[in-house]
Amino acid sequence: MIGILLYLSKVTLLSGLLYGYYRLFLRNRFFHLYNRWFLIGIPLAALILPLVPLPSFNFFGGIDQPGSVLHAIRPGDWLETEPAPAVTNTTATSPGWQEWSLIAYLLVAGQLILIFFRQLRYIYRLSKTHTGLPIGDVQFFMTKEEGTPFTFFRKIFWHEALETDSPRAEQIFRHELYHAREKHTHDLLFLQTLKIVCWPNPFFHLIYRELRAIHEFLADDYAIGGGDRYQYAELLVWQTISPSTLPPSFFNSPIKRRITMITKSKTSKTGYASRLMIVPVFFIAFCAFTVRLRTNHPIPHSTPLTVVIDAGHGGIDAGTIASDGTEEKSINLYLALKVKQLSSQYNIKVVLTRDKDQLSGNLSSIRESLEYRAKMATENKADLFIALHVDNRPEDHKGFRIYLSRENSHYSESAKLGSSMIDAIKGTYDIENDMKETREHVYVLHNATMPAILLSCGNISSPRDFAFITTEKNLEKIARDILQGIQQYQAKK
Repeated sequence: MIGILLYLSKVTLLSGLLYGYYRLFLRNRFFHLYNRWFLIGIPLAALILPLVPLPSFNFFGGIDQPGSVLHAIRPGDWLETEPAPAVTNTTATSPGWQEWSLIAYLLVAGQLILIFFRQLRYIYRLSKTHTGLPIGDVQFFMTKEEGTPFTFFRKIFWHEALETDSPRAEQIFRHELYHAREKHTHDLLFLQTLKIVCWPNPFFHLIYRELRAIHEFLADDYAIGGGDRYQYAELLVWQTISPSTLPPSFFNSPIKRRITMITKSKTSKTGYASRLMIVPVFFIAFCAFTVRLRTNHPIPHSTPLTVVIDAGHGGIDAGTIASDGTEEKSINLYLALKVKQLSSQYNIKVVLTRDKDQLSGNLSSIRESLEYRAKMATENKADLFIALHVDNRPEDHKGFRIYLSRENSHYSESAKLGSSMIDAIKGTYDIENDMKETREHVYVLHNATMPAILLSCGNISSPRDFAFITTEKNLEKIARDILQGIQQYQAKK
């Protein structure tokens, strides 16, 4: 949810920047066709640029590389088997701000969709209840409906109160014909869809309104042709003050702006300079919304590491159990499988100690299973060993932890791996900045013949931790963080 909000914030800021440039340098100028495509391009650029993946740069020394500073190591006990205190999981029953925000978004979007389809249904009914007369490449419908004349795709809906053989009517027809032939309906439907999907973004609504005005300016120029511009301006004024009950849909943009654009002198010398200003503006937007100064995605080495991921417990060994009956072994297994699923994207070879709900090796005792895990890591010539578990501590203890064993023969490398893992995870969820050195004997860490760490994925007795680690999308984020941590460790070697 946080990632989506960040993306939408970037879209809003970027569209605001580009629309601000339009207001300052392009609005009410005579290059209407340029303005049309620029306005259409604003939402496309705002939606796409924040998604462009670019390497980040350290302007004091090339491409940024992960740091090599080790995190501190302090004594720490590994606790996971104490009975969990009673936990009232309020997160599962009471909607939080994220759920309420989604509900509000869907309610407003739903209302906008209903209004939009009501408008489409009205146009569809008009085309079915009136006979269309082919005129060239368009269809002409004579109606008594309010809001006409207007154009929808290649259909022109006319009001019978307007004469069809007068010079004024001819100019109005040319105006509507231009809308049809230049596919202005496509522009408006595109922006209308974005207005619905991205309704919290105010700039999309402003762009839609401005684009409609640009369409009118273009159609006015075409309707005038080589005729008298002032006479056409009189037509706009006449139609506005006419006592006829005909609604002024032909004048659906501010009449003052249209008359100003018709009668304004076209000798402005700032047209090219105004359009060229987009170059520095776009460069600023490109740098601000795509180039990043730091990255957590080091370039993977060509030779993939082999990493054993040990999903703690399994089968008869449930591990710690939450108050609602959720078993640690299930959380560990889901996370391990997700790491395995995503590993190919990170050029990492993952070997699982188990891929189903059973003791590793499908053995009958926990001791045999522990011995099997250490042995299989050696047999697979693994470069790293990562055990996945969940803590069970007093409720006020929150966040992830990294555990090491002094008895491991690759203690210093294990510390480097643990430090990289902390750096990778801390942007997603709380993790203690210091690694913990277990005082008790942890078999898989002690007997691993390669760098090994134990990652405790939160405290099952903490409602906040429990809500986080039982949400699938959060576990996918952690799985990616684990793989990025492995990459960062490899980049330091």
